[in-house]
Amino acid sequence: MAFTLQIKQKKLFGKTKLDIPSLARSCGLKYGSDDDFFILQEGQVSGGTAIFYNPDRIGRGIFFDGSKGENGLYEISYNIPTTGGEIADFIKLVKEVERRLGKAEMYCVEEERTFTGEELEQNLDQFVRFNLESLKQFCNNKEYQNYILTLAMWPYTLPADKVSAWGGCTDLADFEKTLHEIQSQDVYYAKPRLMRKGDAGDIGAFYVLTEECESVFPVRADGFLNLNQLKIKEGFVQFYIYSEERMLDGIYSYERFMERIRTYGAQQFDADHVLIPSLNKESLEKLADELSK
Repeated sequence: MAFTLQIKQKKLFGKTKLDIPSLARSCGLKYGSDDDFFILQEGQVSGGTAIFYNPDRIGRGIFFDGSKGENGLYEISYNIPTTGGEIADFIKLVKEVERRLGKAEMYCVEEERTFTGEELEQNLDQFVRFNLESLKQFCNNKEYQNYILTLAMWPYTLPADKVSAWGGCTDLADFEKTLHEIQSQDVYYAKPRLMRKGDAGDIGAFYVLTEECESVFPVRADGFLNLNQLKIKEGFVQFYIYSEERMLDGIYSYERFMERIRTYGAQQFDADHVLIPSLNKESLEKLADELSK
């Protein structure tokens, strides 16, 4: 579910082409583009689209589509539920777009009505309340096997304690704090290389853990979101020695790797991922030796 504004510049000639980096700077935001695993590639634009986020309060990301800008058509949206801070950033971005376009019509797809930037500001508290109720409904839906949200930087699977807490929360404060804290960490969020194996065409997921690099890895080799919804048969891991710019010999079972990595200090990151501390060359060589037996 989302809140989507379709913006049409009313100017007949000389449509205004909006610049994504310039918009970001004006609104105090940063931007990037998702890869096939919903992981943000910072500073990149894809086909005139981008995801804006506030580095001081990272939420779920504001999607901007300027692919039809030469025709004076734009679309901006945020995911529901999102944080109060991100709704305020969304309104700031919309008002900047409105200012640059001059006369424009802004139509909300979901509510089937038009808005002005001023009306959005006047309705901020109402939007926040709606997102609060949406978060509670999401967390109280017992039909879900897991509770996954796509965020600005990467996907997040809610731990059981957050599902319980947010199912009865009275404001979005902890939701906003948690989303920012989990995304503002300077970590590598692992994504696999997907390769077909053998005549059967089974797909293997290959991960790489790098020396001296704090990393987030899925508990299961197939524990990632992907746009193509590919089914993974088996998972593997390799180790890269950054100081020597080489891969260690050997490809190891992902399942065995995940069993052993907790003895090296891995901690739970969310319900589907672990945070692996920075490991030196000797630790990776020792781990590889253990996995080869």
